Amino acid sequence: DGKPNTDFQVPDGMKLIAINRKTGMRAAEGDPNTIVEAFKPGTGPADSYWVIGMGADGSNGSGGALSPQANQAIQDGGGGLY
Repeated sequence: DGKPNTDFQVPDGMKLIAINRKTGMRAAEGDPNTIVEAFKPGTGPADSYWVIGMGADGSNGSGGALSPQANQAIQDGGGGLY
């Protein structure tokens, strides 16, 4: 519409942080999947994450304490709120 393009002006207090587009976590130096997102003061990408039903070592994450019903809901998708 005839107007020149202008650069995005980051609002005061906002931080631009490189994150990994696949994990949503802070990107490592040289990560090819990096995008930059703006964060409000006091916020930022997560430092860690936990997948329900899966521990970091591939276990169920709770030392086997999941009930059969909970384990079945996790495996079946459980329906949830959707």
